[in-house]
Amino acid sequence: MKRNSGFTLIEMVVVLAVVAILAAILTPTITKNIDDSKIARANNEAQVIAAAMGSFYKDLGRWPTMQGTGSTNDYWYLIYSDGNAMNTGGTAQWRSTGGWSARSDTFANHLARNTPGGSAANPYTITGELAWKGPYITAVTADPWGAHYSCNIRSLWQTTGTPAWNTVAVYILSAGKDRIPDTDHQQSITSTTPPIIDGDDVGYRVQ
Repeated sequence: MKRNSGFTLIEMVVVLAVVAILAAILTPTITKNIDDSKIARANNEAQVIAAAMGSFYKDLGRWPTMQGTGSTNDYWYLIYSDGNAMNTGGTAQWRSTGGWSARSDTFANHLARNTPGGSAANPYTITGELAWKGPYITAVTADPWGAHYSCNIRSLWQTTGTPAWNTVAVYILSAGKDRIPDTDHQQSITSTTPPIIDGDDVGYRVQ
């Protein structure tokens, strides 16, 4: 008697069981690799933004904080990239809405184009020894989780207050996978308690 070709029910069950076991073993590894690659990308992009800010400072002898239409040399508290606002957390000042963001601008307005405050009315000077020679970066996209990179730039230019802002750590920060910032923007720079990037945040310290 001729036997029909194909898998029996038992063989199918065995194959499916093996596939399920392999998937259970490999999924966490694949997920971890994806997460690790996103963290590495965020670290790299934060350093690229910081390098662009450093080049800007080298050319102009100042940080990218000019207001634009108001022509105020040092105005912004927070500058940020494309992307969605960070989710509400214990450090809401890192968000693009609320807190410091009442005086916020984008990296692109200072580093990719010479339109501080989103206006071409009062650009950085493009002549003389200290001049805008950008673009310093082509674009400042969202972090790997779709949220802003943010910089507490106020601490680079304001020298008064408690704590004195120029003694506070400055970060290019991504809030990480949960998009909730865990890092305090007012960490004083001391020898006993050095500033840290906290939680699942990712970033680069400028000061």
